[in-house]
Amino acid sequence: MEKFRKNCYNLINLKNKGVFGVNKKIIFSFIFLLGVFSCTPLSKGLSMKSEVYNADNVEFYYDLTYKKDGETQYERQIWEQAYDILDKAQDFFLMDIFVFNDYVGKGVKEKLQPLPIAEEFAQKILEKREKDPNVEIYLILDESNTFYGAFDNKTHKKLEQAGVKIGYVDLTKLRDPMLIYSTPWRLFIQPFGNPKNRGKLKNPIYEGTDKITIRSLLRALNAKANHRKLIMNENTAMLTSANPHAEGSKHSNVAFKFSSPIIKEIYEAEKPVAQITKKDGSLKKKLPNKDFSKIPVSKNEKIKLQYFTNDVTVKDISQELKNAQFGEKVIIAQFFLSDRGIINDIRKAARRGVKFEIILNNSTAGFPNKAAAGELMKYARKHNYDINVKFYNKGEEMYHVKMLSILKKDYLITYGGSSNFTRRNMRNFNLENELKIISAYDQKISKDILDYYDRLWTNRDGDFTLKAYTKNVEINNDRVEKNKTISKIEVKTLPNKREYVQNKEDLNLYGGDVKVYYDDGSTIVVSMTDSNIHISGFNNKALGNNVLTLEDGNQTTNFSVLIKEDKLYDDTIYASDDEKIKNKNS
Repeated sequence: MEKFRKNCYNLINLKNKGVFGVNKKIIFSFIFLLGVFSCTPLSKGLSMKSEVYNADNVEFYYDLTYKKDGETQYERQIWEQAYDILDKAQDFFLMDIFVFNDYVGKGVKEKLQPLPIAEEFAQKILEKREKDPNVEIYLILDESNTFYGAFDNKTHKKLEQAGVKIGYVDLTKLRDPMLIYSTPWRLFIQPFGNPKNRGKLKNPIYEGTDKITIRSLLRALNAKANHRKLIMNENTAMLTSANPHAEGSKHSNVAFKFSSPIIKEIYEAEKPVAQITKKDGSLKKKLPNKDFSKIPVSKNEKIKLQYFTNDVTVKDISQELKNAQFGEKVIIAQFFLSDRGIINDIRKAARRGVKFEIILNNSTAGFPNKAAAGELMKYARKHNYDINVKFYNKGEEMYHVKMLSILKKDYLITYGGSSNFTRRNMRNFNLENELKIISAYDQKISKDILDYYDRLWTNRDGDFTLKAYTKNVEINNDRVEKNKTISKIEVKTLPNKREYVQNKEDLNLYGGDVKVYYDDGSTIVVSMTDSNIHISGFNNKALGNNVLTLEDGNQTTNFSVLIKEDKLYDDTIYASDDEKIKNKNS
């Protein structure tokens, strides 16, 4: 709050500096109003972080659209898991989601052949209400589902008639990312209201909707949203990058499903959101108290969870990037990358010797991803830093994932949820939510996440990613080189994990790279997990150094790993160094 006051004070001081010329009173008044709106803090409770909790397991799911042998392939996992959470609800079901409709833009039906996911989900909700009428169902949605108050959403009305409680977040309660537009809008347009179901204009964005008003269109131009993506019941929660809507039905997305006492804090974090929903919603601006005491406390120290909303996410990601050290690896899979703070953190970490692999949506307009990729690659080439960027090989759909992982020596840190890496998503303008997972490498969630990254990066069993823009040269992803012979291979980067407990841990090569030399003088860098690389020599029964042999194209190279005694092994993951010291001394 002190920062807000200082900003306002600085704006007011401009009046005494003589910088406005003849119309200084008018200009000062406008700047003052901009300052007043910029100094309005977010409502209490909308930005939070939870305590750290153990978890027995976290399940990783994804939707993928990709090319294989010239044909488009679809893999769908996420919405069946959402329906499972709905079906197993015994007390309540809550979905806080950005888009829940089947509106599509002009030409999308012909190009994308979208699936009516919103209608399908709505039908399952109606079936649940009929089957289990005592289970309360709450939906917290963005105003875009009614085109910012222009009309009633017919699908949602059917749900409300069946007893589902729905609230649309009042976006005027959120901070304005574009003050130069939002200030005059709040002063001269908002006071006149926005009458519903009285529109006379054809919707310029979506086909087949009811007509809209000019005021609803002007409201939309404020460019902010309830962008959260949470699906939960009294025992299980799922955070996802996906929305149940037709236009995004074939996007590539990810989801994390889990059961843990952290769910109580996640539910409590939804109450402040319910309080800023519109007063005419059937949710009535509130969520009731719920009992989560039956969720068992996990004793598994190998998986830890923490939940963030709004700008707390970027603060935590930024701190972890600052903590990343030489030889560690960061993998980013993102729909949008443009936040200045995150880009600066990437640059600084690369300077310290942190390796980056970044997969970005291949946006049609070219911005912001190509601008960010261009900046990072120019920086990497100039200083010989290890930053590599690929674009997802999308068609009409989008690579809509929002995920970042840091490969530490003994564990993996992963962030997943709703947050694009943009100023609007990460700096307290939208409502966002994120799950942080800290997991040992022998846990299934770590293996599943790393396998997903590796599959896309190496184009294993599909054409997932396009050309790699690396610190040295642009290279093709195709490992089949006609009329070329491999002349030599060498270890370029050692794996993150190089110490193993006797008879307890499996070989983990993630983070390791091999440089392949061809007889024509060209080279390519591939992951040690590449299907063409064959590994031998690992024996975790024998203490001491294991010499591993890597083979590709009849050429070999070696490196060593250490096998340690089991009695010295402590596989506990600590949330902080302070917690580690405390537990060691207890």
